[in-house]
Amino acid sequence: MVNRASTIRLLLAIMFSASLFASPVSAEEEKMFGPAGSSEVAVSGEPVHVGDTLSVSILVHNQGSVPGSVRLELKSADGQNLSAGTDTEINPGSSREVVAEFTPTIAGVIDINWEISSDDGGVSSELDGSFELQVLESQSVSLAFASTEWTLSEGLECDFTLTLSEGKSRLIGISVSTTDAGESTEVQSFELLMNPGIRSLGVALGHPQATSITISVSSIGWVTANSPANLSWDQPVSYPVVSPKVTIGSYEPESPSPGGTISLDYTLENSGDSSTLPGTLRFISYSDGGMILAEIPVSAISAGGSSSGTISIGPWPDSQVVEAELVWSMDGSSASSPVSISSQSSDDSGIELPFDIMAAVYGAILGFAVVLVGLIVLRAVSERTPSTESGDRVLRESRIALRQESTSEKKEVPCPSCSQRLKIPTSHSGMVKCPACSSQFHTSPETHEPTSNQPESETTTPDEAPSIASVISSEDELSCPECQQMLRIPLERRPVHSRCPACRTEFLAEAE
Repeated sequence: MVNRASTIRLLLAIMFSASLFASPVSAEEEKMFGPAGSSEVAVSGEPVHVGDTLSVSILVHNQGSVPGSVRLELKSADGQNLSAGTDTEINPGSSREVVAEFTPTIAGVIDINWEISSDDGGVSSELDGSFELQVLESQSVSLAFASTEWTLSEGLECDFTLTLSEGKSRLIGISVSTTDAGESTEVQSFELLMNPGIRSLGVALGHPQATSITISVSSIGWVTANSPANLSWDQPVSYPVVSPKVTIGSYEPESPSPGGTISLDYTLENSGDSSTLPGTLRFISYSDGGMILAEIPVSAISAGGSSSGTISIGPWPDSQVVEAELVWSMDGSSASSPVSISSQSSDDSGIELPFDIMAAVYGAILGFAVVLVGLIVLRAVSERTPSTESGDRVLRESRIALRQESTSEKKEVPCPSCSQRLKIPTSHSGMVKCPACSSQFHTSPETHEPTSNQPESETTTPDEAPSIASVISSEDELSCPECQQMLRIPLERRPVHSRCPACRTEFLAEAE
């Protein structure tokens, strides 16, 4: 009985011990992480420079029946933690890449230990090891200004070169700024992927307000060996200055004739520090109100350069002396040179008149024409002879004939239309014109009885016309002695010779 009890106790003890030993083995079988293929890690990003980030990875397989998480840890040879990747969950029967990133801070050869760890346990001993990493010095970048030119035609242009030290291709940011009065303004910025070596670049900035330009370089996604102060380069600039000058040479002919052409030599100079812009060369006559007599295009002249040529001017103005200027003009600048040229005179005597001879000739012709027309009109009016009643009446003679008549004896007769009294020869028979009112009337020689005051020889001949009729009235109205037409002749104008407008009879109107 005792032996049976002992045997039972012994069996229970053996079973308990077996259960204790069987429990760990079951956990190992349920959750086990091992390599899925190679048991070596893969390193990407080489060659690596100080400041570069490299990636270390390995493919891990979950051999268990439940999910679990693992991570990759990197340590130095002396046990210092360098990097620990994030936890990666792997389902049963699956494999996943477990990654850790590392950024070296020193150059040289580094021994790195790695291992896969899991808070859930069950990691195969094959998931650890070490590798050797060669870390290079950081790459550097430098800049040099090749040329900086500011011209009026092209604006500010800057050429420069970038140099990247040996290593990998790098993404670089470039910023171009201008500085004026201490204030900086960014005018351009861009990025470029640059291979190790030298690269030439250029920027065109137009015409900015600037005394200097600054080009700054930045590394994008990597660390440069340059200090921040060594990533910016300055270049002083100045606005282009042109200094144009016009010089007039000889010209042919020396005394051009009106309407002709003159050839004038010239020289254009630019003593500035920049090329001029294309422009025009004009010959402007200020004697003719700023008339442009000639114009030709002018090409750009480089700094310190000059250009000579000949300009043909015409037609030459009709002036004794032409005051003019040769003007070289371009956008933003101009230069001129005055010149005074005497024209060829049409007067052989060579006397220079203080006025335009052609204008004087035209004025004289016009004045002569006006005077001639006036004389013709005056003569036509003065020599007009109206018809008289009797056909055998002698027409009045011209004033020239009257002046040739004898002036030894004259008589005084009143004008029938006005109070003017006229002196005419006593022997005159015919029409007389009053110079005051231009009216005409007929007069005949008078027949007088011999008196003590007149010599007996003054008698009218039988063939002369009879005396003019006389009408006396005390009122302003009187009747014509021929046709009895009532006429109005004011008393204050009498005595006056009048003519009836109805029958053309002439008579002397007198006051009673």
